[in-house]
Amino acid sequence: MVTSLDSSSKVSDQKIREVIKVMPPDFSMTSSILKLCRWAATYYNHPIGEVVSNALPGLIRKGVNPRSTVEYLCLTRKGRQIKLNELKRAPAQRHLLKLLQSKNLERNELKTADIKSATIRALVSKAWATWQSSSFDQSSKFQLKAVNDEGILLNYEQQFALRNMQKTGNYLLQGVTGSGKTEVYFQLIEPLLNAGRQALVLVPEIGLTPQTITRFAARFNVEIAVLHSSISERERAKGWLRAKEGSVGIVLGTRSAVFAPLANPGIIIVDEEHDTSYKQQDGFRYSARDLAVIRGQFESCSVVLGSATPSLESLRNVEAKKYQHLFLSQRPQGSTQEHYQLVDTRHIEKREGLTQPLINSINQELQSGNQVLVFLNRRGFAPVMMCSSCGWIFQCPRCDARLTYHLQQNELVCHHCGTIRPHNNLCQACGEHQVAAIGLGTQRIEQTLKTLFKSFPVLRIDRDSTRRKDSMITLINRVNRGDPAILVGTQLLAKGHHFPDVTLVAILDIDNAFYSTDYRALERLGQLILQVGGRAGRAEKPGRVMIQTEFASQPLLKKLIDEGYSAFAKEILKERLLQQLPPYHFHALIRAEANTAELAQNFLESILTEETYTATVDLLGPIPALMEKKAGKFRYLIILTSKDRNSLRKELSKRIALAEQSKLTRKVRWSVDVDPVDLF
Repeated sequence: MVTSLDSSSKVSDQKIREVIKVMPPDFSMTSSILKLCRWAATYYNHPIGEVVSNALPGLIRKGVNPRSTVEYLCLTRKGRQIKLNELKRAPAQRHLLKLLQSKNLERNELKTADIKSATIRALVSKAWATWQSSSFDQSSKFQLKAVNDEGILLNYEQQFALRNMQKTGNYLLQGVTGSGKTEVYFQLIEPLLNAGRQALVLVPEIGLTPQTITRFAARFNVEIAVLHSSISERERAKGWLRAKEGSVGIVLGTRSAVFAPLANPGIIIVDEEHDTSYKQQDGFRYSARDLAVIRGQFESCSVVLGSATPSLESLRNVEAKKYQHLFLSQRPQGSTQEHYQLVDTRHIEKREGLTQPLINSINQELQSGNQVLVFLNRRGFAPVMMCSSCGWIFQCPRCDARLTYHLQQNELVCHHCGTIRPHNNLCQACGEHQVAAIGLGTQRIEQTLKTLFKSFPVLRIDRDSTRRKDSMITLINRVNRGDPAILVGTQLLAKGHHFPDVTLVAILDIDNAFYSTDYRALERLGQLILQVGGRAGRAEKPGRVMIQTEFASQPLLKKLIDEGYSAFAKEILKERLLQQLPPYHFHALIRAEANTAELAQNFLESILTEETYTATVDLLGPIPALMEKKAGKFRYLIILTSKDRNSLRKELSKRIALAEQSKLTRKVRWSVDVDPVDLF
């Protein structure tokens, strides 16, 4: 990919390639986005061609015009009712049905997914799927037609925040859950739309997108482009072009939307900025949050990072005077702050993971006509399947991980590589049929609650129950009807959802964080507790949060509950400073994956042979990743640490050059990760 021109080159004429194709002007990248890509390529030590490729929608990258009429395959009403486990003898049809549950597929997407024509014909002949067509018309510049503000009055804190964000700059808006951050976003965006300027709004998860679209569309009568991986390539390309042409006022999307071109940028908002979903974990490993801040500098527009539980990196930038810190500590009038209660489980019996005090509280809320949210961050039925006779545990053959039992499909699943094994209750070590399910998953909690509370619906919301297209919206709409119910779910329920009738949140099985080898575990636990707990008491009804734990006296946990997130984060920042960890020191990783552990280690050792090291950079490794074996590959890494980013970048560049020259480079898969969010 050609990103710039020069009149001369040090490369010989024989090695210089000709330009094959020039992209049409409509499809070309804007100069500001190209500048952002160049910055990202340098900062993340990644090839500029791959960075630019990541920034362009697939069809635009291929030079395909998304404005032409296109045919796509979609499910019929009959097809949406088919259960996947009924198609075990037709795996190809089952696979296609599963893909179509997520999104409609164009012919080129079906080809890319290696779907055979016979499989497509089979679904069409059974009236499970049908072909439809659509076209795209070019639009004019957007115009804000109306604002539906319903006479909303801001409280003092919201007014103060709004006044202080009038100048171009970087802002960290820390607001407790339900404090009205979105209303502040709306009032920041409105005058910009009236002036013909556009807003880019990033959310961490696809699951949040429909709810966010609904709220923005209800407020602003303006064209909105949506960009995320669950829509078709053509829809993404259409949204990208509309944003570039200026025919949409708001661009709303997940991580990759940070590269969306804007004709007249006005503001960039990163909601739930602490969420690790903003960091790409493979290929070009970038942070959308950090690139949003850089893009704001390049485009001279404000960047607002919003969260109830800001990342320590953002709090450090506040310390360094790079961001202005604004607070929303109060919920709207009529809402009450949730009350937290620690349930010490050391001396209390549990019934399938639930203590009697919690069961009593759930019953009390349901009888009062309220809703209850039970949070467990582990999907499936049980994380461990063990033989009661010999103690053998079902392990993934490709990973250093145990297989998780999924009850409805009666399958053993690896949540890391996707390996699936049918479960026949037979121990592979001793041959006995005495396999026991150990531990808790959302399916198990769902089953227990259905047994305990037969008169009330139990709705499970996790990745397994929301695979079908629009299934998340259907479940959320059912919750929002307000009927007494129990919600069981994972992190999908913790992020940004508004459930006005939830008055009790129960948080289960959090104790792993207290003895995790990941230094970020406690930070993430604190964020998770407050984000999940914030689903309670968001309307007039008071809310409470019950946390089951064996570590009820743990100092940081008590500080979080008694003094709030700011005091909790301040304590962790002190520890990070003493331990010379991010955000006060900076990390970069060089990861290597190979068929054997020895090969991965030898490759990394080959790039450490250079005797001259930068004095201000520490190198650790090769060491195994926290999960050494994953998807059949052995994974090792080198950690580079420094207080100075420039020194770290120079040392990293030196190691990358050695890696490219290594004789083993073709036998391993290696990658670079700057500012990693985990050592996994």
